[in-house]
Amino acid sequence: MLLIRIESLSKKELEHIAVQEGVRDASDLSREELIDTLKEIYEVEQDDDPSKGEVNIQRRFVTWLTDYRGDGSEVTSLPGVEALPELYSETSIHVLTKNATWLYCYWSVSPLDAEKFDQKWPGWSLLLDVRLSDGGVEYDSFDIAVSPSDNEWNISVNKGHGEARVHLVVEAPDGSREVIASSQVVTLVSCYWLEHPEMVASSVDLLRRELSLITNKEGQVIPCETVQEIVQEIRKEEGL
Repeated sequence: MLLIRIESLSKKELEHIAVQEGVRDASDLSREELIDTLKEIYEVEQDDDPSKGEVNIQRRFVTWLTDYRGDGSEVTSLPGVEALPELYSETSIHVLTKNATWLYCYWSVSPLDAEKFDQKWPGWSLLLDVRLSDGGVEYDSFDIAVSPSDNEWNISVNKGHGEARVHLVVEAPDGSREVIASSQVVTLVSCYWLEHPEMVASSVDLLRRELSLITNKEGQVIPCETVQEIVQEIRKEEGL
C-alpha cells in the first residue's frame, strides 16, 4: 500500500475516498471541506479504545490507484486511469528461467494478427519452437503444440547449460509455418549438484538439507527429475 499526503490529492480523488468512507454528498463539498472531513474520520478511528472490544485497523490516506474496496466500476473515472485491454496490439513472446530444468514462457497474439491468420489459414494452430544452444552451436530443438487460446507454458529442459530461445509459430492445416514472434535469448541455469554429485554423496547433512527442500509435510520426497538424476550420478560414482 502506498502512503501519501492527503493534502496532495486532487478534489476528484478526495471525493472518491470520501465516498468509500461513507460521506454523503461528497461531491457538494469543497476540497478543504473534504480534507477536514476525512481527517476527522481518521482521527476518530485512531482514538478508538481497544478495551471496548472493537479494535479497528488504522486506515491510511490512499487513492483508488493503490487501494480500493469497491467493485472497480468507478476506477476508470479517476484522472489518468484507463482500463487495461484483455489483449494487446503487439504479438510477442517472452521466456524466463525458473530453475535448472524448467523455463516459463508467456506470449500474446494481437487481434489483428489473429484475424489475418483466420483469413490466410483457416483452422491455424500455434507452436512453441524451442531452441537450445551452447557456444553458438544448437544441440537440441523441439516443438510444443499449444492452443490459440493459451498464453503461457512451462517448458522442460533436460540440459541446464547454454542458452534457450523460443519462437512463436503459426502452423497451417497443410503444415505451412510462419514465425510470428521470437523471445530474447535466456541463459540456462546449470545444477551445481548434478555437476558435483560426489559432494552430496560424501555428506549426509548436505544430502538431508537438499532433500528437505523437496519433501512434503508427511516426509515423502516429491518426485523431482533433478533429484533422480543426482541419485543416478551418485550410484555411478559408487559403482551401483
